[in-house]
Parts: sequence; C-alpha cells; structure tokens
Amino acid sequence: MGTWPSLLLVCSVLLVGWVALGKHDMDWFASGGFMVLDSMSFSLILLSIWITMLMILASGKVYCAGEFNSLYNFILAVLLITLVVAFSSYSLLMFYIFFEASLIPTFMLIMGWGYQPERLQAGVYMMLYTIFASLPLLLVLLNTVAKDMTSVVLDMNITPTGGAVVLVGAMLAFMVKLPLYLVHLWLPKAHVEAPVAGSMILASVLLKLGGYGMVRFLPKVSGCMSSTSWVLMSWGLLGGVYVSVVCLRQVDVKVLIALSSVAHMAMVFGGIFTMTSWGLNGAVLVMMGHGFCSSGLFCIANMSYERSGTRSLLVMKGSQAILPVLTLWWFLLAAANMAAPPSINLLGEIHSILGVVRWSYFNMLPVAALVFFAAAYSLYLYVSTQHGKSPGVLLGAKPVSPREHLTLLLHWVPLNFLVVKFSVLQMLICPSSLYKMSACEVEEELLFGHLGQSTLTLSTLYSNWTT
Repeated sequence: MGTWPSLLLVCSVLLVGWVALGKHDMDWFASGGFMVLDSMSFSLILLSIWITMLMILASGKVYCAGEFNSLYNFILAVLLITLVVAFSSYSLLMFYIFFEASLIPTFMLIMGWGYQPERLQAGVYMMLYTIFASLPLLLVLLNTVAKDMTSVVLDMNITPTGGAVVLVGAMLAFMVKLPLYLVHLWLPKAHVEAPVAGSMILASVLLKLGGYGMVRFLPKVSGCMSSTSWVLMSWGLLGGVYVSVVCLRQVDVKVLIALSSVAHMAMVFGGIFTMTSWGLNGAVLVMMGHGFCSSGLFCIANMSYERSGTRSLLVMKGSQAILPVLTLWWFLLAAANMAAPPSINLLGEIHSILGVVRWSYFNMLPVAALVFFAAAYSLYLYVSTQHGKSPGVLLGAKPVSPREHLTLLLHWVPLNFLVVKFSVLQMLICPSSLYKMSACEVEEELLFGHLGQSTLTLSTLYSNWTT
C-alpha cells in the first residue's frame, strides 16, 4: 500500500475514533463472556486505538529503513490487543494477566528498535521492576479467588489476612505502573532507550493501566485501607511536587518529559484516592488529556532529535530561528502540558483539585505547588529548546513533512476540542459515573442544582471512606 492510501486509512480510523470518543455517558454492558465495557474503559480503548495509529504515522524512519517492518507491525498489533483486553476485562485476574502481558511487546520494541546499547539494561530494569512489584497483587487475587470462587469485579470481597499492610503491597503494582515517586525509577530509563513509538504508547496508554487498575481495585479494599490513607495521599502529592522540582534541573528532553508524566500522575493518584465523583472524573479526564499531550511531546522531541542528533537542551536550543514551524507545535503542546485552556487537561485538573482539596484542606499547599511547577517546567522545556543562540546542529535540517504535521495535528485536535463534545460538558455540569463496573461509593455533586439537592449518593458500600 502506498503512502497516501496508508494515510487515508489511518485518518479514517482516527475519524471514527474521534466521533466515538465523547461517549462518556453510556452504561456498562457485556460484550462477551469475560469482557465488559463502561465509559472509562471505552474511552481508554479508543485512546489506545488512536495512539496506535499515530505511532504508525510517527514511525516513518522505521518504515524507511525497510527492515523487519512486518515484525514491527505485528508487535504493535499484539500490544493493542493486550491493551484492549486489559481495559475490557470483567475479571480482575484476567486484567492482571493482560496488565503484565502488555510489558512483553513494549520490551520487544525497546530491544529491537531502541537507539543505544543501554536499551538492554533499560528493558530488563522495566520488566523486573514491574513484575516483582506485581507479585503481592497476584497473591491477594489468588487468595480472594480461592475464598470467594470468583474473580468478577462486582462480586469480589477482598479482605485478606494481614489487613492494610497486605493491601498496600497489592496496590504497589498499580503505583509502580502509574508511577508514583520512589517507584518511578524504571520510567526515565525506558523512555530514553525506547523508539518514538515505544515512548508514545508507554506515556499515553501503558501508564493509564495503573490508574485504571486503581479505580477497579481501590473500592474493594477502601474499608481496610482507611488507616493508611493519609500516608498514601501524602506520598503521592509530595512525591509529585519533588519530581516537578527535579524536572527543572534536567538537560535531557526525553527525561524531562518522562518525569513530567510522574508529576501529572500524582494528580491522577490524588483524584482517584479521594473516591469522590469530582476526583474520579477529574482523574479520568487528566489521564485522557495526558495521553494525547505526552505522546505529542515525545513525538515532537523525536522530530527535533532526528534533525539535531541530540536530546540535550543545551545543544538543541535556538530552534526557533531555523525551524519556526516546529516552534509553533512546541508552544501548543507545552501550553497543553501546563493545563492551559481550552485543553481537557485544565478541566481534569480543576475536577481533581476540587476532589483532593475537599478530601482534606491540608492538600491545598501541595496541589498549588503541583500546578505552579507544571507551568514552570513546561515553560522551561519550551524556552530551552526554542530560544537562545543555536550552536548550529540544526543548520541544514530537513523541513517538516506533511506526515509530521498531520501527526502533531492529530495529537493537538482531540486534546483541545474534545471538551466541546456535548457529553463531556454534560459530565462536567453533572458528574456521572464513569466507573460503573467498580460499584464503588462516590459522592456526586451537581454544579448547578437546587438548594438542598446538591449532593447525590450513588451507592452506600463504603460510607466511611470519604469521612
């Protein structure tokens, strides 16, 4: 198939995904014996399909080389299938299997198409870090399945012997995947050594497996974890603040973008951990917005790397005078990364902040620091790459191709125009349940409602969690 028919096919698939991407208000329904969809899983599946198509568009250098293209496409297809099954699994045990299986094609991408010999160390580091952190979760799930004879999300009653300590160990699998500070060390290594497609899918979708798993798992154990809730919330938010400060000291553009993902996921963790409708809806919106934004940043960073031959911000500076078209895209994506309007990141962060601050007013300080430093390191990224005196590494760089413009445009459009979908606006005015499979207790607050009717209770399973 030629170049333009391929682009037409990709655009057709993306158009279908865009039309369906705003369906946040549908109920969950069974699509098979072991697969179930609700609005959150449906949105993340569409995000996976969208990013996979953009990975194909961004991998022009791989296809131009003409070696192992069939294997490359096969790995991308297998990765997409594992993600779709993981996001639609009705069983927590099956979710765990595909949660771990998604590491295999990612590892193959890093090993086969990585840029440097250190990719072996990065791949092994990622595999060992995530697999060993997931073992406590596997033990808890097997114990629960043996006791209740079911692994269905709605029917499980996870109360293992050992109480909160065991459950925090089980949550560690999702914290590493998200990741939180102190368990994030595998992420910068994996991003630095991964090809552009590996970085795009890793930042945009694979990290969301951790957040998705927490939304499914946390309601089942919230009653046992109330004694440790302050510790975990402090870990997430303060760790995010520290990583945000570390971002301001980075000189490698891919490491900076990778660490900024850790800071954004701290806000997602806080929103999920509140178990309120504002917090959970905000976390889902931030995950969706971060999926488009981080993938776009890694994509444009790779374009600059291919032209300059370096990832160093000290050498890459001054691009504005040589490639002004890329400067526009750098600005738009950096603005979205700091949650500037009209990006969906802004609405997601507002909702998450409302949920986190309502959970405890002491959270106002770390949340304010997260918002401030997000703007600081985004501006630092933009200024360091575009301004200053260029050392000349970009002289004679090839112009930006239509394929590259299309790739960046298809990152930016849903990031900024998804908010105008009517169903998203409806969800923001009256937050609806995106997580019906979890059967969790959340407080749903109306933005515009009658006096005395501003709070609705979806269920009463865990009434003590938010008190």
